[in-house]
Amino acid sequence: MGTMPDGCVFCGLAGPRTREHVFGQWVSSIGLDLSPVEHHAGRLNGVPRDMGSQPPYRLTVKDVCASCNNGWMSRLEGIAGRVLTPLILGQSGVIAIEDQATIAMWVQKTALTAMLLSSKEQRRQGYGLPLSAYTGLYECRDRLEPLAASRFWAGRYEGAARYSAVQVTPLAVRIPGVAEPDRPQGYAMTIVLGALALHGMLFTTPALEVDVTLGLGMPQIWPSQTSVGWPQGQAVTEAMFPRFARGEMLESVIESVELHPWTPATELPPSVVLDGKVQVPALCGKHFYYYPPAVLAAALRGTYYAFIAMCGCPQAYLIQTEADGAHCKAVGAAVGISEMYEDLPGEEVVIQDSVGLFVCKNLSARRRRP
Repeated sequence: MGTMPDGCVFCGLAGPRTREHVFGQWVSSIGLDLSPVEHHAGRLNGVPRDMGSQPPYRLTVKDVCASCNNGWMSRLEGIAGRVLTPLILGQSGVIAIEDQATIAMWVQKTALTAMLLSSKEQRRQGYGLPLSAYTGLYECRDRLEPLAASRFWAGRYEGAARYSAVQVTPLAVRIPGVAEPDRPQGYAMTIVLGALALHGMLFTTPALEVDVTLGLGMPQIWPSQTSVGWPQGQAVTEAMFPRFARGEMLESVIESVELHPWTPATELPPSVVLDGKVQVPALCGKHFYYYPPAVLAAALRGTYYAFIAMCGCPQAYLIQTEADGAHCKAVGAAVGISEMYEDLPGEEVVIQDSVGLFVCKNLSARRRRP
């Protein structure tokens, strides 16, 4: 991504900046539970850092000027509050065709703002959306519509009553016989607030823009077609949410073209058990790293670990196990990866097996505490 300016991230204006809420202040006043909850934020598809326990919907960033904050962004929030409040609270409603462009733009603005919770250093390393997305959205301010090459849908979330999230996942457009690109070609943007799930897709490479559909019977709100009654289609469940947020339910209408999460940020190749160890190909494609089968078995039972793996390039990887296997959360120099590992909110444990001792962090222990 381009270097973020010292001034306003949207308009580039130098000078004083104001605090911009990730979720507009109206979200705190519509009747949702405001009891403190644990907050987490992190790099694009990285391991989230613990931001402590605090009232929800109050997180702010300081990269936006007063003109943007009190101008076009305020207009966006006003319309979003009017249209989305009943849906967030689980009441049936309608997203009128004349409001759909603005709601789609609000989703993009909220996702872009949430990504600013990452540090400047993380953004300089490329873990964020391109600067062109911020400046491009600013250029759309008078029309109050999202960036070109965008798609958005609105559906229902059925999961933890107090759950809220903003998640952005980089995507690649995969064509048979063509290698995966070295940069994302699009981003899935997902917002959950109360009973409302909003999901979108932004292509960053216009030449690869393709028509896409979203499963679950979720109605499209952008490009606008007709007024949309809410709710419609199958609800997004808590178990389904990880796949949904990663864009894995988006499908190209062109049979030979597929959309996938961008591998360097989200996935690792399949692993195999060899000589009593789980062998995983490193992202460089030249080397492997290893971890005990006990760690993989624990993930299948819902206990997840994080650990550092080294590659012969040399590169260091921060790996986290999940229900579907091991995922790479960050790549870089050993010092930086070690610092990220140390910051993780988990208890360090030593696992002994037939191969030897293996040091990792139990990420599930804290979740089970009352």
